[in-house]
Amino acid sequence: MRTRKQIGLGLIALAIGLVIAVSGCTGGKKEVSVKFADCPAAVQKTIIDNAGGVQFPEVEKETKKDGSVVYEAKAKKDDGKKIKIKVAADGRLVGLKNEEGD
Repeated sequence: MRTRKQIGLGLIALAIGLVIAVSGCTGGKKEVSVKFADCPAAVQKTIIDNAGGVQFPEVEKETKKDGSVVYEAKAKKDDGKKIKIKVAADGRLVGLKNEEGD
């Protein structure tokens, strides 16, 4: 009976350890999907200016450990190329990638 209790406690401790380890893997970042329309106006403008006509119904909002926020829009263009646009909350372009399609 005592061994079962020890095994059970060991499994609980292992599960708690895994939860802590996995949450630590994000590096203090929190990502959520938001509607494009819910992004700040400056972010929307920068994405539209760099999207080449591609529309982004949803955007990933990433809050970093230091509290800064970056919006990331990803999509596939009609020609098969992938586009990724990263924009700071103030509308500043952080990154722009145009990649060949698969």
